[in-house]
Amino acid sequence: MKKNVLAVSLAAIGLLAACASGGPEKAAVAGKSADIGRAVLAANDGWAAAEGAVTGGSAAKAENEFTVSTRKEFVDALAKAANASKIIRVKGTINLSADDNNKELTEKDYTVAPYNFNDYMKAYAPATWNQNLVKGRPERKLSGPQEDARVASSKRQKDRIVIQVPSNTTIVGLGKDAKIVKGNLVIGPDSENVIIRNIAFEDAFDYFPGWDPGDSFKIDKSYPGCQEAFVDAKTGPQNCPGGRWNSEYDLISVNGGKRVWIDHCSFNDGDRSDKLFPPVFPFPHNEITQKVQHHDGMVDVTNGANFVTISNSVFKDHDKAFLIGGSDSSKVDTGKLNVTLHNNYFENVGQRMPRVRFGKVHVYNNYFVGDAAGNDDPKLDSYQNHLNTLKAKPAGSILRQALGVGKDSAIYSEANVFDIKNGNSAQAAVNMGGTVFVDVGSVVNGKPFDSKELIGKPLTPDVGWKPTLYGVNKVLPASDVPAAVKSNAGPGKL
Repeated sequence: MKKNVLAVSLAAIGLLAACASGGPEKAAVAGKSADIGRAVLAANDGWAAAEGAVTGGSAAKAENEFTVSTRKEFVDALAKAANASKIIRVKGTINLSADDNNKELTEKDYTVAPYNFNDYMKAYAPATWNQNLVKGRPERKLSGPQEDARVASSKRQKDRIVIQVPSNTTIVGLGKDAKIVKGNLVIGPDSENVIIRNIAFEDAFDYFPGWDPGDSFKIDKSYPGCQEAFVDAKTGPQNCPGGRWNSEYDLISVNGGKRVWIDHCSFNDGDRSDKLFPPVFPFPHNEITQKVQHHDGMVDVTNGANFVTISNSVFKDHDKAFLIGGSDSSKVDTGKLNVTLHNNYFENVGQRMPRVRFGKVHVYNNYFVGDAAGNDDPKLDSYQNHLNTLKAKPAGSILRQALGVGKDSAIYSEANVFDIKNGNSAQAAVNMGGTVFVDVGSVVNGKPFDSKELIGKPLTPDVGWKPTLYGVNKVLPASDVPAAVKSNAGPGKL
């Protein structure tokens, strides 16, 4: 009996020592660990783990474990450990738009003279800037002292709030209230093996969005007075629709990074929703999409990034959730951008959940909730749709599309649930220049997904691949998805 007790005691001591060493081969898999900083994503659990387990900083030595609660502490920890295995535990709220004394920096602190939003708006107002077209569009490269000052101000903000995350990093929130706000974490282009869990990300606010007069511009003669040649204030290209405000920062950018796992996080605009910043130009430049956009994406995966899994997370109250592939003309994305999205909750998000180019993207057991009221009616011309949208005054984001099927994308959608008020399968998936798309077992408003409702060119179901990277996860039937996702997704639930 004593020998057995001794053996058990020695085994227990050995296990404790192994945990303390932090070696990835000793860490729990699938994120199940008493210390979530030591947890790893097991091999074959989604695209992130296609080449083996994502271990992040689980092998960190004691000197590379940090608990941080300010921007300075966070940045110093990343710099000290560099690419060595590191665990960074976030306590409370970290404001990335803060100085080294943790005083918040605002627009006034970043502004370079003579920038002033009202002066900027007047300088590039469509009524004056759009009078002369270049190759059928207003000049998109703005010039002049206001644009120069805006660019300089934007750089000053960017230098402060954009934080590079090196390889072999785990960033986890402590408890149920860890937040990273008012900044942008960037993974890549040379970073890999990164884990981010149990954190609420909010409000990557761009104080200096730029106006692009040529974005979505078109000579649309359904609009009164719209024509290519300028005549007077009532007739000319300045009366044609188009132009958008564009902002700079995502909450997380996987910008060429590789082997990244984002889990049990949440993403939103905080208390500075873009709804608070409506269009500033008069008709026809006052459509809802022409609001002054201060927030870009939530999580973008671009520039040759590869092997990413985003799971058990909440995306809420935002227009454009995220891109997988940033451009149709990319020379680095073919064969990459392989991403898994599972068990995520999208609530009151307008579009790009995600919008995909090039990649093989597995989307399963996600729950999408939104309202499609305010979408264009294909039976009406653009002018009438514009007027109708202004009358509708939608309270939240208009759900324009959940899954965007872009160039050379191969999306495998499986057992997702779409609850789309005033909509149907036409908003669940939209052809945005792609050719293939397949859905298996998803439900839209209580009925099976119906590809016949899709708008635009038809999509063939032969995506050329079939998912195998499920790890220990069981694919739930669609009927079980809403309850499971709502009870489990987001920070504070590990």
